[in-house]
Amino acid sequence: MDINEEQLKNNSILHKNNSLNRLDLSFMKHIELSEFKKSELLAYWIYDYSVYHDEERTFDISKSGVFSRGDIIKVNLGFNIGNELGGLHYCVVLTKYDNIRNGTLNVIPLTSKKENKKYSSSCINLGNELYNIFQEKIQKEKQNLQETLKHLQEIKDIPINIKTMIEEKKKYIEKMDNEVSKMKQDSIALISQITTISKQRILKDIIRRNVKLSKESLDLIDKQILKYFTK
Repeated sequence: MDINEEQLKNNSILHKNNSLNRLDLSFMKHIELSEFKKSELLAYWIYDYSVYHDEERTFDISKSGVFSRGDIIKVNLGFNIGNELGGLHYCVVLTKYDNIRNGTLNVIPLTSKKENKKYSSSCINLGNELYNIFQEKIQKEKQNLQETLKHLQEIKDIPINIKTMIEEKKKYIEKMDNEVSKMKQDSIALISQITTISKQRILKDIIRRNVKLSKESLDLIDKQILKYFTK
């Protein structure tokens, strides 16, 4: 290792230690102020960000999927600053011409409508359209599971790996059922929070696959984008 490389290494270690010390101060400040939730969210995001950072070298964009305008995806938006939206949220894809070489998407985040909360005039209420779509997909998964269980009744000694798979499937359906139930109170499109994301941030599974907004809802979003950003 030459002198320049040694210096670069030492600088990297110094900056790493400074950053970790500053991060520790931030965590302790939140904890001392009893801001436990904020401390936990920051910890989760630092962990997730580190994983994303390490996966950048091996992330295969060509296998991340090609999306179209109106597709619904669930995204890890990360740790929010100020009024930014953070955490896990469903989003509407705005990108019109995606391809296997494109690693980013333009999206509008969604949130579930909360009672007694006033929303900005830039927001669009999409009603329970997404709730109905997801409920239909969940019911299909429940039917598939019931059919599988029915066939397994004829087997005397069910392999452990099959039993484990069944239990995981049950937990997954229950988790998605609870998650989707929150959409029953309508979904709100947060037009002012339009952002660009890496495809690495997208969560993928069976129920969330191939979910798309109707043309009517997309038209409402387009009109609001024009109104909010161009007039």
